[in-house]
Amino acid sequence: MKTTNKQPKTIIEYAMWLHVKTSSWVAGMIGPMVFNYGTTDKNWGLSTTELLQYPEGSLGKALGDFLKLHEVEILTGAEYHDIHHILFDYSISFKDEVALQFFLHGNGKKSIASVSTRIGAWCLLPTEWKYLKASYERGKKCKDVSKLNFKNMLHDDFSQVKASLFN
Repeated sequence: MKTTNKQPKTIIEYAMWLHVKTSSWVAGMIGPMVFNYGTTDKNWGLSTTELLQYPEGSLGKALGDFLKLHEVEILTGAEYHDIHHILFDYSISFKDEVALQFFLHGNGKKSIASVSTRIGAWCLLPTEWKYLKASYERGKKCKDVSKLNFKNMLHDDFSQVKASLFN
C-alpha cells in the first residue's frame, strides 16, 4: 500500500502522517495473512500483463489498467478485492482500503477482516467517520456482490457491469 511522501509541517499533520504510515505498515503485515488464510477465493492465474490484453472497455482491461496505474501486481486470492476497487471507486490509499471494507460490510460481507477493520477504523480514523459511514451505506444500496463470479465477467463491458450493481 502506498502512502504519501509529503512531509508534515504541523504537529497535527505529523501525528496524522505517523498514524497513516503505521497503519499502512500494519495493513501490509496483516493483508497477506488475510488473503492467504482468510479467503476461500480461488486464484485466477492471471497477471497484470494478461489483464491488459483484454478488450478495451472490458472489466478485465479496466482491472489491468488500475493495477498498472498503481504499479502493483494482482495478489493471489485477492482478485475479487482488487476488482472491488474499480467497481466501487476506491483507490489503494489507506483511507480507501478501510472505506472499501466498510462498503463490503454494508453489502453483507461479515468476515474477520471486515469486522476488525471497522473496529480499528473507529479508533484510528476519527476524522473519516462520515466518509466511512457513507461507504457502509453505499454498500447497503449495492446489489449483493458475494455471489457474482467476476472472473467470468472479465470480457463484459466495464461500464455496464458497474451500472448493473446499483440498479
